[in-house]
Amino acid sequence: MNRKFLTLYRFSLFQKLRAKSFLISTVLMVVFLVGFSNIERIIDWFSGDDPKIAVVSSLEAPIVPVLKEVGIKTKITEKDYSLKQARQVVDKGTYDAVALLSDDPYRVTLISASPEQELQTQLSTALKQVRDQTIITDADVDPALLASLAAPIDVKQELTSTGGKSEDELFAASALVYVLLFLMYFTIAIYGGMIVTEIANEKSSRVMELLISAASPIQHMLAKITSIATVSLIQLSLLVGVGYYSAQSSSLFDQLSLDSLSVKTIVYLFVFFLLGYLLYATLLAALGSLVSRVEDAQQVTLPVIMLIVAAFTVSIFSLNAPTNQAVVILSFVPFFTPMLMFLRVMLTEVPVWQVALSLILMVISISLALFVGARFYRGGVLFYGSNPLKQLRRILGGRQ
Repeated sequence: MNRKFLTLYRFSLFQKLRAKSFLISTVLMVVFLVGFSNIERIIDWFSGDDPKIAVVSSLEAPIVPVLKEVGIKTKITEKDYSLKQARQVVDKGTYDAVALLSDDPYRVTLISASPEQELQTQLSTALKQVRDQTIITDADVDPALLASLAAPIDVKQELTSTGGKSEDELFAASALVYVLLFLMYFTIAIYGGMIVTEIANEKSSRVMELLISAASPIQHMLAKITSIATVSLIQLSLLVGVGYYSAQSSSLFDQLSLDSLSVKTIVYLFVFFLLGYLLYATLLAALGSLVSRVEDAQQVTLPVIMLIVAAFTVSIFSLNAPTNQAVVILSFVPFFTPMLMFLRVMLTEVPVWQVALSLILMVISISLALFVGARFYRGGVLFYGSNPLKQLRRILGGRQ
């Protein structure tokens, strides 16, 4: 039995690893991760040279240093254009934008060929600073007094249920958990659906009859599940590694708590992912054995897919309330455990016994799913009818 299982496992595994779809999808996902984590650099690379900006100012105070303070990094040239001349130089392309600033009243007129929202905000901020400083000086108000009135009150919040994490650390960890939850949902849904597609293709091409003649249906089901699980772990490990190292060099991920991506986090991610995959994959394999065509797979497997979607949706809404009583209870429900318990472990202080209990319940649920799924698979794997619900009733009635 072990030899037949290993033979089927190796055959299915290497078939997937050598498939062009696997290689192409892996390369595309790696490219997407690298590109997404370096999106700012790519945008800067395509944006070309810095825009040329001219400033026409009637203010008494110098405006260029203030513009630099508010974040304008490009070179600023001071000119003495009229409104008509400003429009002409922009139309000719001499300057990308010309800003006319006046103090009677304080206002900014920005001439540009295309919308410049960021530049508008920077100009408005700079002119407001000049106006406020002029008002303070004319009123002979002590700047230190105004600064003390404008200073915010320092509020320090201590969270008792987050394992020592501060509010900022909790927010950063939540962003990281969101990314990891999406990765878990994506891989479980994709690879679970792959099992159904593989079974339907083998049945439609009659390859299933040859495989079943060489090994039992149970061995075939387990080999299919474990081989695709291995493929998914290989691809998931690659994506996590590439994403981690790519994110370290990107300012886009400055707010992510990459320090939280420790060995403990990786272990929890793979444990909950693997258990969640085994549970959903067993159900999908059992239901997928009832269909003879890929086109019919959706109507049979839809309930399981909806469970995966529901678990992901609940986990996303639970990011802001990981200690909610409903979240705690649902984290022990096997279909929700992989995502919700992982979320709780990452964001809160979860007792060890709760984690252990959730894992035990997951293992029991997977065992039950394998027991029931094996019966379904044995009865449905050689079924070629067009009515999977009829075959399901036959299996449940003991008539296979």
